[in-house]
Amino acid sequence: MRRRPRAPLPDEFALALEAIKESSGLTWEELARLLGTNAVNLWRWRNGVRPGADHLLALQALARSLGLEHVLPVASLGRDH
Repeated sequence: MRRRPRAPLPDEFALALEAIKESSGLTWEELARLLGTNAVNLWRWRNGVRPGADHLLALQALARSLGLEHVLPVASLGRDH
């Protein structure tokens, strides 16, 4: 079975992740726990590795609960509508 290529993350994703961490007052370890991952994966995400859909949804939900959803970049589908 052939896997569909993942859409690239917006360039601002790493900055948004850092902004959520700073604005929330959470440590990287606390943020990772709330997202169901570990601090090493957060480091990877900040350095270009794409998180899975479940972690992206968890990040969106966390940002929303903290009133920080506006910090997240809006991804483009790469298509004109």
